[in-house]
Amino acid sequence: MPYLAGIFFVQKFGICSNSHLIFVTSIVALVIAFLVLKYHKPVLYFKKVLFVVCLNSFLFLLAFETCFIYDARNNPTHYTHYLTSEQQGFFCTVSDLPVNTGKFTKVPVEANAIQANGQWHYATGSSLVYLKQGVDQTLSIGDILYVTCGFGTIQPPQNPDEFNYKSFLERQNIFQVVYTDSANLHKTHTAYSSFSLTRLGCGIKGTVVSILRNVGLSQEAFSICTALLVGYDDEIESSVVTSFSHSGTLHVLSVSGMHTGVLYGILMFIFQWVDKYDRYKRTKCFLIIMVLGLFVLITGFSPSVLRAALMLALIILGKTFSRNGNSYNTLLLSAFLLLLYDPMFIGDVGFLLSYFAVFGIMYLYPILHEMYVLKNNLIRWFWSLTLMSVAATVFTLPISLYYFHQFPVWFIFSNLLIIPISIALMLAAAILLLFYKITIVTKLLVVVINAGTSAMLWFTQLTDDKTYGFIDYISFTGSDVAFSALMIILVLWIISTRQYKAVVWAFLSLTVWMCVSLFTNYKELQQKELVVFSVKHKSAYVLRIGHTAYVHRGELTEKEFQRFLKPYLLNFSGLKIVFHKSDVLKYGTGSVWVSSASAGENGEEMPSYRIVSHNSPISLKTEQNIKPLVIADCSNSYTFVKKLKAECALLGIPFYSIKEQGALRVMIDQ
Repeated sequence: MPYLAGIFFVQKFGICSNSHLIFVTSIVALVIAFLVLKYHKPVLYFKKVLFVVCLNSFLFLLAFETCFIYDARNNPTHYTHYLTSEQQGFFCTVSDLPVNTGKFTKVPVEANAIQANGQWHYATGSSLVYLKQGVDQTLSIGDILYVTCGFGTIQPPQNPDEFNYKSFLERQNIFQVVYTDSANLHKTHTAYSSFSLTRLGCGIKGTVVSILRNVGLSQEAFSICTALLVGYDDEIESSVVTSFSHSGTLHVLSVSGMHTGVLYGILMFIFQWVDKYDRYKRTKCFLIIMVLGLFVLITGFSPSVLRAALMLALIILGKTFSRNGNSYNTLLLSAFLLLLYDPMFIGDVGFLLSYFAVFGIMYLYPILHEMYVLKNNLIRWFWSLTLMSVAATVFTLPISLYYFHQFPVWFIFSNLLIIPISIALMLAAAILLLFYKITIVTKLLVVVINAGTSAMLWFTQLTDDKTYGFIDYISFTGSDVAFSALMIILVLWIISTRQYKAVVWAFLSLTVWMCVSLFTNYKELQQKELVVFSVKHKSAYVLRIGHTAYVHRGELTEKEFQRFLKPYLLNFSGLKIVFHKSDVLKYGTGSVWVSSASAGENGEEMPSYRIVSHNSPISLKTEQNIKPLVIADCSNSYTFVKKLKAECALLGIPFYSIKEQGALRVMIDQ
């Protein structure tokens, strides 16, 4: 807990200037407190308090050190220390599989050297090279690239509550990106002459993807099998991801603890003969941990895989050396070790969902399982899977509602069907990798995998309907997460103790939660708000009057709507969404007009807000005391916006450019 508090403190306030000196002081204080506790003979309560305070202080300050070490920019050789405003030479190594993103090929790289002010400097650090599509470049892991480029930063989100891709990359220590083409990029040679576990893992991942791509699998089967085996999920279509999300089985598409558990089970089955010989148990332990570690490398250090691999490694170590540990301690120890390795995992959704799901299964599943015992083995197996799914969902529900704002109604049914199919596909794909050079076996397995994938996709589409399959647009705030987590704890307290005071506390907490929600809804009901969104070359705005949102999405695709507009709409509970194409929206005594409307003409009153789109000319004649805010959205050209801005300045009319200033969000008083 003190270590977590330290991480949150650093994320909120940053690292203190003298944190290293304070950390060293805490180590000295901890050593002194330990020596006093151990060797000072009189038994004093003060000694224990002193030791606990020093230990917690050390753990709190340890978070400062791990955050400092994790931030690659604190390394004096990091390439960001040599950036200039001019074009620079840059040597880098392809560190992971290139990904086709549509217009570009995204190439993850590690810096080797950078040119600055006429000199070459040794450099380190991760970056992304975006290579224009159509460029005749075949790149693979380990290639050394020479790039002449200017580094650029990822723009922060321009719209309310939009996904912060900049922050996402910074948590992975990627601070600058490169956009280039064939004229400025040259492949020199392939590096990997020296051995490295990381290079070995990336090489195996690249080989697996290459084999599965060329054996005749359908695109859906290829993308899903590579996701199941090595975590390469970049080529899964967005519609497939959406279907899995709506069915409550999205975890299947990302290599996770379930897949690690399957691998562990296979390894235990292979090495079960070793249990007869005590002298080989340590060798078995070493080999299994090595394979699990290699799997972690191949999957790119996925948080859920790291968690599962660490837990399984600790368990097999305990069994090998006859140490029966507490399962909760094992879970928390693995979390602590992962946060030592990467403190930014604390904000990773996969990390949070993984640990809360496992904790739910460990704690709640035995309670549910003891309530009713079935005799039939097959039915008992399905019942156990159902209870595990319920236990995991109960503990992950607050987090999933907060991040995804939807609830899959048929998650139990979907998991019972899709998880067994995914495990079968994973095993079939693994066998295919072993025997892909045997034509008959390959053709048979390709048919089986393609059919299995089609069946799995069909099952996910059964519940991909918002009328009965899932509940969408669930507003869930941080306070809702806190109250729902408290309610789960109190309900479990009631079940385990059956005490009256637990019921009273639960009732009081629920009452406070309802009062907070009612107050929030009342405030929303009184609000009138206009939001004009920043979408490249598109026009989109929302006028929200209380719990009704009038949405003009223009020519936005469904993907653009989900990315730019929906995150804002998810903030309000019970929101009624009305899609419209009208040029005029009225509220109280004011109105919003788009450029094609004839404001101020034919006796109409002047609008309060004037949205200009698609380079449409407007009349800027205004009454003396009425000067509407003119808003130029992103569908206008830069030349048109510049001219309109100058005209508004001459007439003293307030002006706002979405292209230059980002989305506009303004509360309306009338």
